[in-house]
Parts: sequence; C-alpha cells; structure tokens
Amino acid sequence: MRRIGILTAGRDAPGMNAIIRSVARTAFDHNYEVMGFRNGFDGFMQNDAFVMNKSDVSGILHLGGTILGTSTGNPFTSDQAIQQVKTNIRDLSITNLVIIGAFKYMQRAAILSEAGIPLLGIPASIDNNIPFTDFSVGFLTAADFVASSLDRLHDTANAHHRIFLVEVMGGGAGWIGIIGGMTGGADLILVPEQVFTVEGIIQHIENRRSSGKNFSIIVISDQVKIPVELQKKVEASPNQYFLDILMNELCFKGNLEVRKLVLGHLQRGGSPNVADRLLATMMGYFAVENIRNGVTGKMITYSKGVLGTMDITAIQQPKEVSSDMIALAKIFY
Repeated sequence: MRRIGILTAGRDAPGMNAIIRSVARTAFDHNYEVMGFRNGFDGFMQNDAFVMNKSDVSGILHLGGTILGTSTGNPFTSDQAIQQVKTNIRDLSITNLVIIGAFKYMQRAAILSEAGIPLLGIPASIDNNIPFTDFSVGFLTAADFVASSLDRLHDTANAHHRIFLVEVMGGGAGWIGIIGGMTGGADLILVPEQVFTVEGIIQHIENRRSSGKNFSIIVISDQVKIPVELQKKVEASPNQYFLDILMNELCFKGNLEVRKLVLGHLQRGGSPNVADRLLATMMGYFAVENIRNGVTGKMITYSKGVLGTMDITAIQQPKEVSSDMIALAKIFY
C-alpha cells in the first residue's frame, strides 16, 4: 500500500487547494492512502498529520488559501532536523511526499530529496519565478487581479488627471508587474529586471501629456532596483517605505499630483481562475502518475503546453522576465 504525504509550504497561492484535491482524488482512484500535514514544514517536523478522505477534499476546488495551512522558514538547517524528518516519515509509513510551494520551498524540498527522501514538488506561487515551468499555479489568478484592479483605477485616474503608482508583488521578479500591467493597460511598468530613473519617469509622463493623455498609471514591482539618484535618500531613511520616497520625488521634481496604491496581499487571496484550476488539476494528477511509475526527486513542470518533470535540485536561480517581454510591454506605453 502506498501512502502519499502532502503539504503546502511557504506563502499561499490561489489553486493550492485544487492541487491538494487533484493529488488526493487521483491517489484514491489507485487505492493509495493520503496523509495531509498541517501548517507546512512546521507541521511536517512535528508530525502534525491526519489521514485524508474524499470528504476532506470535497468542495475545495474554488477555495483560495490552503486547507492544510502553511508556514514560512527553513527548518532543515541541521543533520538532526533531517534525521527527524526521516523518523517522522518512517513512523507514519509515508512512501512518497508531495510538496506544494514557491521557489524557496522547492529548494528546501531539494534538501530533503538529496537526503534520500522520496518526493515530488509542485510549483505554486503568484510570483511565477520558478524556473523550468512556464507557469506556477496561482500566478495567472494574481495577474488577473492586478489587471482588473487597473481597469477600475483607470476611471478615477482619468477623471482627476492624476498619476498613480501601483505596487505589486513579485518575489524579486517582475512577472506579476509585466503581465498584470500589460493586460491591465498600465502606462509604464517598472520591474526588477530593468534599471529606471526618476527623470525617465517624469519624461514619460510629460510625453503622455504632450500627446493629450493627462493621467498615468505606473505599475512598480515591490523589489525594483533603487535608482542611483535615490540611493542616498533611501539609506538615510531606512524606516521609510521606498514607494513613499519615490512618490515624494515625483511630486517635488515633476510638480505632479501623485497617489499610491499597494495591492499587497489581495493578490494572494480569492478563488483561482479557470486557468489555475486546470493547471493545478493537471499537475496534481501528473504527480501521482509519476509516483506510480517510481519517479522521485523531481518537480512537475508545464512548458509549451506539455507537462513534464525537472530534477528538483536544478532549482537554483529564480526565473526572470526576459528582455523580449519587457520590450513587448514598452510598445503599449
């Protein structure tokens, strides 16, 4: 009898519950048992687990968050911790693990894999910065929320002739900014993969005004590279939010009326859209099929319309937005 352990680790993403449901329902179809670990790696270390049944995964396809709960941090920093994991798995008779999470948690899963623990990873992150997969579960829902937020913001920005700075998440990558901004009609997008200047922003706004466009919506990722001219101000004000520093600089230097909007954790919540529900379902099913075939130490991927696997130890660097994608977005500024 195979017994699959499943957990969600790190920051939540829409579609995690859909993955849990898919893994469990596929496993049940093959008469496997499924054990859910509560609260991510913290619960995993504490053996906080329960045997799941069909009722546990009924009615969760549309739910945001994760019914298993999650936690952040890395508990696998010592040989003692790894031995504890092995003991827990042995005591619970777990034959395979499925770990659902973002970039850092695929790396932490790799630590366990290298220690000889049989597992598969499934990428779930709104940041979409996990390499070897075109999309991670949750990203398209988050980008969709950004786009719909910009749709609403256009009305008031146009009515009051204002400049809006809209901060989005991204985990050090610009995927939410570039895709959410481009599909939401942003007038300028600033992402970590590019360098920008305050003067460049002001000039862009002035160019729009000279062409009769008296408002601008500027999307900015939360970990952009700080412009050289603002370095000293940022260092002198370590407790001040960078977005506030940038907003004040635009108001002062450009004589502009600027407002800010931080979308924050609203990007993480809510029901997953159709694309994420489908991707989650496909990846969960594919993970169990790989377990049936004895595959371990891999992360499930989706590339060019095809599901596949990649060695989980190959998850070394975050996936950045390409220069071609940035160039594409600029066409619509």
